[in-house]
Amino acid sequence: MNTDITAVREIRYSKSSFIVVLVIYCFLAAGLAAMLIKEGPPRFLALILLPMLIFFIAFAVYEYFRRDFVTPVITIGPQGIQDIRIASGFIPWEHMDGVIFATMDPRTAKAATIFVNAESKSSLSDDLVAKIWRRSKRPRPVLIRRGQFDTQFKNIAVAVDLYYRAYKPKARNAENSSQQPIPA
Repeated sequence: MNTDITAVREIRYSKSSFIVVLVIYCFLAAGLAAMLIKEGPPRFLALILLPMLIFFIAFAVYEYFRRDFVTPVITIGPQGIQDIRIASGFIPWEHMDGVIFATMDPRTAKAATIFVNAESKSSLSDDLVAKIWRRSKRPRPVLIRRGQFDTQFKNIAVAVDLYYRAYKPKARNAENSSQQPIPA
C-alpha cells in the first residue's frame, strides 16, 4: 500500500472482473442448454431458467460495453475525494465531519460513509448539493460502495482513511486559527 499522501489515486473499473462474470454466466447457460437436450424434470427447469440466464448475460454484455474502463471512477487526493457514481464534484477534506467504514477497520470495510458539513453547501458542486441535500435541510451521508475496481476496496478504504487523517486536521487547525482573536 502506497502511503504517499501528495499523490492523486485514481481507481477505475476492472475489465478482467467483468470478463470473469461473463464467462461464469456463459458456463451456466451452457449447462442449462445441455439440460434442454435431456428428457424429464431437468428439461422443464432448464426451459424456465435459460431465458432468465440469457437475460442476465445480455445485461452483463451491455454493462461491459457501456462501462468506461479508462476514466477514473473514484479519485482520492489532497484536494478531497470524488466518486463519479455519486456526482462529478469533489468533496474536500475540510468539508467532511467524519468518515466511517462499514467495519471499524478500514482494511476489512465494504463501504465508506462520509459525513459532510452543513456549512459546505455553498462551496460544493451543484451535482453534489443536489445529491447530498435532496429534499432535506441537513446533508445526508455519502456512501462509497465497493465495486468491480482495478484496486481492492480495502486499499481504497485505507487510502481514504490515510488522506482524511492527514488533511482533515490541517483544515481544522486553519479554521481554529482564523477564528481566534488577534491580540492588540
